Amino acid sequence: MNRTILSYLWKLPLCGLAYFIGMAISGMVLPAVGFPTPEMPAGTDANTIMLWYLPGSMILSLALSFVSRGLRVNWFLRWIILAELTWVFGAVGMVIESFFFMTTGAVSSILNALFTVLSFLSPSLFVSGAIAILFRPPQTESFLHSLNTFFSSRNVSQWSWRFVSALLAYPLIYFTFGLIVQPFIKDFYAQGMYELTTPTWGQLIPLQLARSLIFLLVSLPVAIWWNGSRRGLWLALGSSIFTLTGFMAVITAYWFPWQLRLFHGLELLADGLVYAGALVMLLGRERAERWKEAENVRKEIFAN
Repeated sequence: MNRTILSYLWKLPLCGLAYFIGMAISGMVLPAVGFPTPEMPAGTDANTIMLWYLPGSMILSLALSFVSRGLRVNWFLRWIILAELTWVFGAVGMVIESFFFMTTGAVSSILNALFTVLSFLSPSLFVSGAIAILFRPPQTESFLHSLNTFFSSRNVSQWSWRFVSALLAYPLIYFTFGLIVQPFIKDFYAQGMYELTTPTWGQLIPLQLARSLIFLLVSLPVAIWWNGSRRGLWLALGSSIFTLTGFMAVITAYWFPWQLRLFHGLELLADGLVYAGALVMLLGRERAERWKEAENVRKEIFAN
């Protein structure tokens, strides 16, 4: 136990360094290929934002380390799964939403939004590669065998209603907790403070359905290749989603007032945990049980 804790003390800073290397590469490559750099949010500067990202990148690495340890696949596939999870939840999904909720330079136009999305691709790849190398599962399995086992566990009808339910789960969760915190934050949006704006319901519903689809697509590989309990999957996936959406995008936004960061943070914490729980119940239940049964069978064979 002590060795594990000590290993985290040097591994997490390395992962944070990998994140910053990726940020530096994005900062050099994107302007070099012709992308104009968007204006910073009002009242901010790049150096202070980077200082906030320093603990954020290590907390993100901590959350994703549990996902990496639970994926019984080779390093390359773990890297791809972690990278797409990091980039889609932490950048693509947040930028798509911010495009309708904010007028800040990073999302003030489609070109600026594309710059913002691409600027997080390199850090996502770098930090995920470091996590996949440093936080490995006890052993690996054939990914094709795992894939076949996962989808053969249910018939087409069973998978159909589960995927439809999973697609609808995120918007329902999002709107539920959003309406709960709305009384505490609505004035910031109604008055257009801090470059915030309020989208219409006609924009919100298709927006959240689109985000739900891409979130489901990048969460599914975690459920497919997860080797552990349903509780472990829920905690690992839920904490990762919250860190990517809440901590990295909202809590570290130091220029927002504390009320906005607190209530949005609580909202996104609830979103992440409840959404992960819904995915586990819909997609991960039998998978986790099959792995547990397989482990018990192997233990009995070796014991005899």
